[in-house]
Amino acid sequence: FVMSALSAQARQVIVEIESALDRLGDGTYGYSVHSGLPIVKERLRAIPWATLRVDEKAGGIGRR
Repeated sequence: FVMSALSAQARQVIVEIESALDRLGDGTYGYSVHSGLPIVKERLRAIPWATLRVDEKAGGIGRR
């Protein structure tokens, strides 16, 4: 498959998934890259490549 045929958004998701796999390998998967705090399992079920907790994400519940 050719990366150039994918939309920019699709390419970004692939990069994020690959990063999540790297974090899984080094033991940091499931923790915020910002704070180091755990990301809730429900968020990881919805977005397995998530790097931030909901309250850290710009526009998230904690920011309103």
